[in-house]
Amino acid sequence: MTAVIQDERGRTTIAGRTVERIAARAVTDLDDVGGAATRVLGLAVGRGNTAEVSATVSGGTAVLDVRLSLAYPTPVGPATESARQHLMDRVRELTGLTVSRVNITVTALRGGAGEVRRVR
Repeated sequence: MTAVIQDERGRTTIAGRTVERIAARAVTDLDDVGGAATRVLGLAVGRGNTAEVSATVSGGTAVLDVRLSLAYPTPVGPATESARQHLMDRVRELTGLTVSRVNITVTALRGGAGEVRRVR
């Protein structure tokens, strides 16, 4: 879907795919938030580089569905609320659309990059 924003200077049309790309890029601004993990038989395998975002745009409003991962031991509640607010703000700043809802699915809790495991 697309959004059409009209003012006295003309009309701007914003495609849903554009909103998806803006939101996926905005997620990378956040610490401890990463791309969506690919799942096989319910288990997270590998790491995605970017969050998966789908957007539904209607008029001047957008709804986002986001799949992302979090660094362990980041608290899920505060991290998703921070991501939700950041996405709402950035999409509004860059497109002029009001984001009415952001649904977030955490696909994985990933270990730190510097973590080394040892078997004794």
